[in-house]
This record gives sequence, C-alpha cells and structure tokens, in this order.
Amino acid sequence: VSVLVGAPKANTTQPDIVEGGAVYHCAWPATRCRQIPFDNTNNRKIKVNGTREPIEFKTNQWFGATVKAHKEKVVACAPLYHWRTLKDSPEKDPVGTCYVAIQNFSAYAEYSPCRNSNADPEGQGFCQAGFSLDFYKNGDLIVGGPGSFYWQGQVITASVADIIANYSFKDILRKLAREKQTGVAPPSYDDNYMGYSVAAGEFTGDSEQELVAGVPRGAQNFGYVSIINSSDLTSIQNFTGEQMASYFGYTVAVSDVNNDGLDDILVGAPLFMEREFESKPKEVGQVYLYLQESAFLFQDAQILTGTEVFGRFGSAITHLGDVNQDGYNDIAIGAPFAGEDRRGKVLIYNGYSNGLNTNPSQVLNGAWASQSMPSGFGFTLRGDSDVDKNDYPDLIVGAFGAGKAVVYRARPVVTVTAQLILNPMIVNPDNKTCELPRSQLLVA
Repeated sequence: VSVLVGAPKANTTQPDIVEGGAVYHCAWPATRCRQIPFDNTNNRKIKVNGTREPIEFKTNQWFGATVKAHKEKVVACAPLYHWRTLKDSPEKDPVGTCYVAIQNFSAYAEYSPCRNSNADPEGQGFCQAGFSLDFYKNGDLIVGGPGSFYWQGQVITASVADIIANYSFKDILRKLAREKQTGVAPPSYDDNYMGYSVAAGEFTGDSEQELVAGVPRGAQNFGYVSIINSSDLTSIQNFTGEQMASYFGYTVAVSDVNNDGLDDILVGAPLFMEREFESKPKEVGQVYLYLQESAFLFQDAQILTGTEVFGRFGSAITHLGDVNQDGYNDIAIGAPFAGEDRRGKVLIYNGYSNGLNTNPSQVLNGAWASQSMPSGFGFTLRGDSDVDKNDYPDLIVGAFGAGKAVVYRARPVVTVTAQLILNPMIVNPDNKTCELPRSQLLVA
C-alpha cells in the first residue's frame, strides 16, 4: 500500500516553470517519497508575428491541488493552469488541466476539457477544471470547474479509457466523444460556483450512480448541493443551505452512515455563523447529514456544529470506514484553523442506526504552530484505506501550511486473551468416583 501526496507549490525540474506543483508517491512503511513524472515538459509555444511565444503557462498552476486514485488509475489536476487561445490575443485564461496515470505509472495522458480556442469568460475561459475531482465506482472521472460561464460553474464526466486511448501530446484541443458537460444557464446563475466540490453516490434506486455537486454561492448565496443524473447531467434534487454566505456545499461526501444499504450525503458549510447574540455572531461552521430513506427521499438534515470560532469546521469531510468495528461507517471532519495557535483539528464521529453520534469519539490535534501561515491541519482528508494491513481503516490528514501529510493508523483499543482451565487437567476413565454437581450420581 502506498500514499499519494499533492504538493501544489512544489518546484520541479520543468524548465522555466516556477512552483508548478507536483505529486509524490510514498511507499508504506518507508518514509521516502518519489515524484510521479506526470509532466516534465516546458510551456508549449506557437509562432506569433514571427516569434515563438508560450501558449500555456504552468508557473503557479497548483498541480497536485487535487489528487484521486481508483484502483490502478491516478488523476492529478492543476486548476490554475493558464491557457492562451490560438487567436492573436495576449489573454491568459485559467482553464485548468489534469493528468491521468495508469498501470503503475507506466502511461500518462493530459485531460483539459475546458481548453479551447475561444478567449471568453462567458464561456469556459475561467473554468479551473480539476478544482474538484472524484471517480464513479466504475472508474469514470468526475471533474468540477467552478469558473465556467461567468462563474456559473459546471461538472464534466469522462472515461479514463477514452482519455488514454490514442493520446498525443501534440493534440492540444482534443475532445472526447463520450465526454459529458453541463452547459450554460441563464444569467441569474452567474457566480454560483457549481462544481466547487463533487462526489458520487446512488440515490435513485437503479444501481447507477449519480454525481453530487456543491454550489456554494447558489440560491442567492445560501448555497445548495445538487444531485445530478449521470446519463444526461440534469439536476434531480437539491439541498439548500440555511444561512446566507455560509458556503454550504464547500465540500460534499457520500457514505452509508447508518448501514441500511443506502448512500447518505454530508455537506460542509465552514463559514456558518452561530448567532448566540444578534450583534455578535460566531463563525463556527456546520456539517449537514442527509440520511437516504429510499429513492429520492431523504430525512431532514442532522446537523453537527463546530465549537471554535474561525475554526472552519466542515472544510473537509471524508468517509472513514468502520473504525470501531461496530457495523457502522464513521466520518472524519476537518477544522483546519481550530485549536491552540490555530494548529487545526480533525474530529471523528461514529455512525449508528440513526445517523452520527453528535459528540466526537476522538479529536486529532495538529502538531505545528502557525508561522507565516496557519498549518491547516485537516485541510484535506482521505479515509477508508487500510495502510498498515491490520484490518482497521486508517486516515490521512493533510496540513497544507506545514507541508505535511500525516497517516493515522487505527488499531484495536482493547485486546482480550481467553484461556480455558480444566480441573482436573487429565481425566482418568478408570476413576469411577466422579459425581455430577448437586447430585450423588456417579459418572461411570
């Protein structure tokens, strides 16, 4: 088992690229990591007025800001990758790009679904594809691009097999035949940020997974989360936030918390303000759990509220697996600016038949004090992986500001050793004097 770590501010050996970002492959239990060679090239160039000028810009592109793995497929994205259109225009558009690796990093391909020849923020020029990322269970890719269409945002799905097939580095504006994209909406949807977060789950009872997309500035800035049909990318059902500007939909996660065989949805609103007094609201953050009862039917949200002002509780949520081995999945929630010196915290909540226990069973504290920026312990989370092969799911916590990734290994809390003692230790069949308890019957 190995761990993948994104380092979006890393310097690499790419010529003339500053802080292009990288992804590292860290074998377990060894602590040494090696950079995955997704892209070793310089900015591609074209001739403009007789001179060769860059057509793409990888400096500060934040490659590795999102990293996901599915079986033998790994995808990493650079949401701030900029692209200059083929027209004679000096404009640089943050279209974003992703790279796919398969077969133990033996083959690579680039995937930039918003890169095109139209320099226009009304289109996909500010897409930032790869800002969010997930896989369907069949291995198909879900990409969020919150900047498309004057920041209406969009989600895009594609087959990794199609991305790899017949790939050529020179085919800059390649389009995939089976790729699906949500389209432009009326201007009232501008600045909604659809695709800020994405996840996959099954909610219609047909065994085909749907995708879930966070829209944190939609619904007049209350934010909402949309369940979207995977076949035609039309919206099926929405959940709307309860407070303006709480960033409801900043993050989404899917897990069967109550072990009823149905996927449930968790939504983070890390800017939620608790109004103990109207004049002094406290920004504590909230997480909403929507338990699925049947197809298209969910219970009212169960709400978990952060306890520390400006802790950003709900910035990250992950399905953790069954840590305490009670038959119910558990959840980890990040509060990356909580705790002493804003070192960050991660809170573990145990599932049960009616949802999540409201009190965390464990709180993990960041170990690094703030220097030039907060350590951000809990800014990213990954769970449900048994790294050390002890049959308990482990948790990986990213501390962005400290440049750290920490693996928390789950283990048994109590070990019971049983022993059977016989008296007498040896039974002599020739001894006819043994009596049954509370009787005078002899055992022959």
